[in-house]
Amino acid sequence: MRAFDHDYVNELVIRLGKLRPDAKPAWGAMSAPEMLGHLVMALRYSMGEGAKRPVVGNWATRNLMAPLILNGILPIPKNVKLPRMDAPLPQADLETLHTVLEEYLSRVHTGDLDPPPHPMFGDIGVDGWAKMHVQHFEHHLKQFGV
Repeated sequence: MRAFDHDYVNELVIRLGKLRPDAKPAWGAMSAPEMLGHLVMALRYSMGEGAKRPVVGNWATRNLMAPLILNGILPIPKNVKLPRMDAPLPQADLETLHTVLEEYLSRVHTGDLDPPPHPMFGDIGVDGWAKMHVQHFEHHLKQFGV
């Protein structure tokens, strides 16, 4: 399992640098700029920014699914739907995503990160969010073939 650290972020930037704005996903309907915006939103959410989402998970998602997905035993399912705000997905570019990634890592390093519960997995803490981000990024990198 990869660590969510500067080495991983540098690798992400290289891989995502190969992503064309008009790239077609292997599944789902997001465009490449929307996917980058989605990742920015997920990072910001885990930093406690934006409206809080209700925790809709249950015993099985917290105690069975979370460990399997967070530890890379099961992949995030394709086309999975989580509670989302009714706003359209914002678009972002790689520079914006990289800036937010560095801000996230800085907050982790300084101990200034108190993440909210995950909408499906509940209170997973800083370490759980780091694992979630790796799995989430890999899911979307695979979706777009980078």
